Amino acid sequence: MPARLPRLLRTFRSPIPSSRSYSQQLPRPLISTRIIEQPNFAPVLNPVFRHSLRHSHTSRPVVMDPSIQPNGVSAPKPVLFFDIDNCLYPRSSRVQDHMAQLIDEYFAKHLSLSWEDAVKLHKEYYTNYGLAIEGLVRHHQIDPLEYNSKVDDALPLEDILQYNHELRELLEDVDKSKCTMWLLTNAYVNHAKRVVKLLRIDDLFDGLTFCDYGAQPLVCKPAKEMYLRAMKEAGVEKMEDCYFVDDSYLNCQKATEYGWNVAHLVEEGLPVPRTQASKHQIRHLRELRGAFPQFFKSKNV
Repeated sequence: MPARLPRLLRTFRSPIPSSRSYSQQLPRPLISTRIIEQPNFAPVLNPVFRHSLRHSHTSRPVVMDPSIQPNGVSAPKPVLFFDIDNCLYPRSSRVQDHMAQLIDEYFAKHLSLSWEDAVKLHKEYYTNYGLAIEGLVRHHQIDPLEYNSKVDDALPLEDILQYNHELRELLEDVDKSKCTMWLLTNAYVNHAKRVVKLLRIDDLFDGLTFCDYGAQPLVCKPAKEMYLRAMKEAGVEKMEDCYFVDDSYLNCQKATEYGWNVAHLVEEGLPVPRTQASKHQIRHLRELRGAFPQFFKSKNV
């Protein structure tokens, strides 16, 4: 009987989907993110989570929740991904209007265009690439970090955004034992951290995936690579374990095609699209309780 034991163990042993050994894999955190610390910003991540990683463009450490059970076995949970701009705050805040103005000014000045041509090219690049800076880098060799300093970092967010009790109450209603809460944005890390800090919700999220302006090529939504990177950083392996809310029709449409569970936020007052971008279409974030009820402590919409 003992002689048969090794054979039985080989029969029931699950394959490891990596060339690295099982012992090498265990210490690695399931969730990683890349956050550049700025002098004036506190870390986005909940301070009770402590795990040091390093950003590819800086030697400064990052804080993250490794989500490891006491026995060392991974316990991946579904991830609830949130877009930031025009999603965690309303369009009526007019952040997008301020940003569009700064982008058009940048196009006009740095590309020596008339105002009309600058507005037109800005719209074209946004439509084609999902991000104006992508077109600038691709066709005009613009330094994306310099662009960021003139656009996103120049926004007077402190005069625009303010604490929203209803938003915080909604996010606090998410049962963190059932899902991981993650930010997924096409903005650079500086802007993302400013927004959630001003809204006073930075402590509620487990991490952030952002468009890294310091990397080439730029990767942003709706490119599949961006969604896959978000999954890797948030520690989720299956498409069906990804839940997502965004105000962008294209971002929601593509995420749905990739197999994510998506809620398209079409704010009250905006026209409803003829064809829904995703299974769920909501007018307010509070309707997430109806779209994804399994993640909320209270079920009322």
